[in-house]
Amino acid sequence: MKMRHLLLCCMLGSLLPVCGKESGKEPDFRDYQLPRSSRIRENMEWTTFFATNLVAKNVPRALFIGDSICRDYMPSVAAGLRGTANCTQWTSSRCVTDPLYLQELEVFLSLAPHAVICFNNGLHSQFTNPAEYESAYRKAIQYLKAKNPGSKLFIILCTPVKDNYFNSIVLRMNKVAARIAAEEQIPVIDVYQALNRSECGKKWRDGVHFNAETNKELGKKISETVKPALPGTKKTDK
Repeated sequence: MKMRHLLLCCMLGSLLPVCGKESGKEPDFRDYQLPRSSRIRENMEWTTFFATNLVAKNVPRALFIGDSICRDYMPSVAAGLRGTANCTQWTSSRCVTDPLYLQELEVFLSLAPHAVICFNNGLHSQFTNPAEYESAYRKAIQYLKAKNPGSKLFIILCTPVKDNYFNSIVLRMNKVAARIAAEEQIPVIDVYQALNRSECGKKWRDGVHFNAETNKELGKKISETVKPALPGTKKTDK
């Protein structure tokens, strides 16, 4: 009798994780974090968050996740989506391996549902262990998909930088992002190729960030790419 009870308990224990998923349990960001990260903090860490027209429930919302590059082109993106979608942006210096990354993302995702999510992480991850970066990037994408099953997800690659050595790291990270995008069947917005690094000498402000005209071009490309994925938008719209 004791053996039968023990066997029954083991069977029930093995079914609990499955039952949790079937019961619609909300994904926990802690399940998608790295067990450890060797990354050290930058001298200054920052986060900015903006969500426009939060009371407008009848207009779809698009979330843009990135760094200062994203922050610079967001006015152009918002202009391109005006009347079609309201925008949320979370821009941060945090590397995707930072233990606080998914915790902060959890907070911002909870404010409103998003029909479209555009994800970028990389320029602040250049000194991160490559294996840890790839693992954390993949986990972040899997978390976004689990947390927002109804959202259309895009991956935005990193933009080129002037320094040749650091640009080689950007290319390596873009390969990682493109590979994960292929695995997860997520469309890629390749802003690296769109900018054409050989022509960026007149576009950079400081070898990393871009002038106002280039930011407008980036925002226009991104808004035109995501617009057809928004509810109520005709697929022929550009």
